[in-house]
Amino acid sequence: MSVGEVKIALRAAIEAARQGKEVFDRASTVATAATAAAEAILNDSRDEDVRAVQQALAAASAEVEPTRRRFVNTAKHTTRYLNQLG
Repeated sequence: MSVGEVKIALRAAIEAARQGKEVFDRASTVATAATAAAEAILNDSRDEDVRAVQQALAAASAEVEPTRRRFVNTAKHTTRYLNQLG
């Protein structure tokens, strides 16, 4: 693989990371709204299944920002590497 081919692949990876972040952000917005609606409906429930769902939603919510940072960091580090190649 030539340097030119590597640069093309890196540019494609950067674009894929940016697009992935955009899709993830849109999905996260929808999921946040759905979670808020579910919590409003199920807030006072003591059912074990409802509690399990609430815990799963909380765990998923905790992964949003780390996942978003992975997309950002992938694009950032790949761009840095691309710039080092010249």
